[in-house]
Amino acid sequence: MANAPLSGPAEPASESGPSSAVERCALRCPGCGRGVDPLRAGHVAVLEGQFSYFCEAECKATYLSAQGGQLDEPVRTLAPPAGVVESHPAEDAAGRGEQAADDAPGAAGASIPGAQGRRATSSALDAVGIASGALVPAIGLLGPAASVARLPLALASLASLLARAVLFARDSADPHPLVVLAPVVGAAAAACYALAVADPHAPSLLVFAALSSAAAIAVEAMTARARARVAAERERIERALDVRVRVLHADGPVELPASEVRAGEQVVAEAGEVVGVDAMVTAGEARVVPWPGAPMQVVRREGDSILAGARLVTSRLRMTTTWSGRDRAWVKLLSPAGRIDVASPTPRTLRHVVERGAPLAGIALGAAALGANASPVEVVAAACAGVLAFGGKASCSGAALHYARAHIEALASGVVYRDASSFERAACAATAVLCARGTVLMGEPEVVAVDPVGPFDVDRVLSLAAGAEAISAHPFAAAVLRATRTRGIRPDAVRNGSICAGLGVTAVASTGERLVVGGRAIMLKEKIGVAAADARMSQLEAEGRSVLLVALGDRLIGSIALQDGLRPGARAAVQRLLDAHVEPVLLSGEARETCETIGRALDIEHVRPEVLPADRGAEVRALAEGGNVVAVVGHPAGDDGALGAADVAVAMNAAGATPGEWAVALASDDVRDAAGALAIPHAARDRARIAAALGGAPCLVALLAIGFGVAPLAVAPLALVVGAVAVAAHAREALSRR
Repeated sequence: MANAPLSGPAEPASESGPSSAVERCALRCPGCGRGVDPLRAGHVAVLEGQFSYFCEAECKATYLSAQGGQLDEPVRTLAPPAGVVESHPAEDAAGRGEQAADDAPGAAGASIPGAQGRRATSSALDAVGIASGALVPAIGLLGPAASVARLPLALASLASLLARAVLFARDSADPHPLVVLAPVVGAAAAACYALAVADPHAPSLLVFAALSSAAAIAVEAMTARARARVAAERERIERALDVRVRVLHADGPVELPASEVRAGEQVVAEAGEVVGVDAMVTAGEARVVPWPGAPMQVVRREGDSILAGARLVTSRLRMTTTWSGRDRAWVKLLSPAGRIDVASPTPRTLRHVVERGAPLAGIALGAAALGANASPVEVVAAACAGVLAFGGKASCSGAALHYARAHIEALASGVVYRDASSFERAACAATAVLCARGTVLMGEPEVVAVDPVGPFDVDRVLSLAAGAEAISAHPFAAAVLRATRTRGIRPDAVRNGSICAGLGVTAVASTGERLVVGGRAIMLKEKIGVAAADARMSQLEAEGRSVLLVALGDRLIGSIALQDGLRPGARAAVQRLLDAHVEPVLLSGEARETCETIGRALDIEHVRPEVLPADRGAEVRALAEGGNVVAVVGHPAGDDGALGAADVAVAMNAAGATPGEWAVALASDDVRDAAGALAIPHAARDRARIAAALGGAPCLVALLAIGFGVAPLAVAPLALVVGAVAVAAHAREALSRR
């Protein structure tokens, strides 16, 4: 150890460790030289009586190799965080998408060397199993001499199925393996028994057993192949977020895996780096790619949320961690237990129906065979046929596949769902309330006309309005102040300003007279007549413009017209909602004529005008009184009342923030993505229902035919394959449309 680097063993084994956080963070990993906190160290090795702290296993191996071999047994000190698997089974993304077995000694899949080995093994098992099972009925046509090979072929097909079940882990979206394996094994056992006792029905039972094995393998292969693209995308997302995070400590940043960062810790990222945690920006301003694979760049500054996976293009950001590890928005619903295709009500219900209905179907067919005076072995075979047909995984696995694809599609648009139930709830939304300002409108109105009343001129009206609006943060106030700056007008020195939320502003002008600026509602409240400007207001509102009235000394002195443009893509977003059979509703505080004009421009028939911010929650609840699921699209800052009352709250530009009350959070501010957050689940639910029908209909027909004695048992596995082919074709066709 004389040649050990200066960053090597850090402290004697007999000492209790560093006495302060500063000393702990000053230590460096002997393998890579990065700063490491002993309390967070992934690996610790006792080398010549001293502790050495390594950030991960690779660093330890590199250091020991440089020292000429292993000098002492390493000590593992840090358990993986809850919900994080250190070396989870990898999915075969390029081939069939099956998960590899554990690599521990003695594990079933220990001999499979990586994805290529898994693909080769899977292909070989599929080929052997399907070919062996299909040859059994064909060999029967060659005569008694060739029939001796039928039993070995049937057993080879069954062995392939069992080997496949052992070597490749079950996907969480599939029904329990016993639903598939039990009837196939039971059919094989019944056939063997019939051959042993020379039952006259033995040949047909052997054909049924062989076809059952081949059909089960074919369905497994088709399902895995259909999942390959989803598995590859999940793996890509996991890799994109497998980054280290620089956490700020007293003496500088320390690099840690994202799973070890705690909520509330300060992290930093530079231009070109990927943010490893969900966070809120506390300092700095930078252009970022807001989510992995995003087709745009946005500016993030203090107070904005940022997602794990976002990449900085310019500058530097300091952030406070909100979520890390498996709690990060982008990977939260990718873990097996929380996946949308596993935990959503529709695929979960289908899976439970298959698992619990298959035994009942088997009992029903067995009872029907018993009632027809069949032999005991035929009763067992009939029961196996019932379980096999009803327990086919094509229907529930096909439905789950559409949900999984929809989740990947939503992530590609920067849409994050709180949980699987929120995704299903979004699929049920029948009404989408669009908060006008900042959602379908730009939220940046401009003054387009000033109409004085009486002896006052334009400059005086603008001066008084700007003086009153100086205390307000409303977009209208910002527009009036911009107009005065552009024209070089000095705002009036008003005092005692008071904001009436959603109505306007009251104040005292420099002349000592009462000053009121706002819409009709505040004028009526203050008992100020507006008849002098009524005709002009109606004309402006019919053109889609907003009108601010200015009154001085209880008398109207002028009006200010403002124009706010439609957001890019607003019309396309409304059309997407209509295509998904979701009724759009425009909710606004504007006058009715203005709101209706905006609605006509967007093809929205249902408008709710003149709704104050304080009343929007009640308005949303009123829309839901008929039993419809109501979604609200808006911004958390200005539309929290409406979002809080919604069945499905779609919060724009909110993904990665600390609050988790929104069912759907967007990483973007694009209303088209908000519409997609509702349209994507609707389409997924519709496709899942079609898949369930396509996969279940042939099996149901087969059950009825076998139960009434008009078809042999071999119809059950054939129906299983027909259903799986229909589901796979539908999944391929749905994918080609997107």
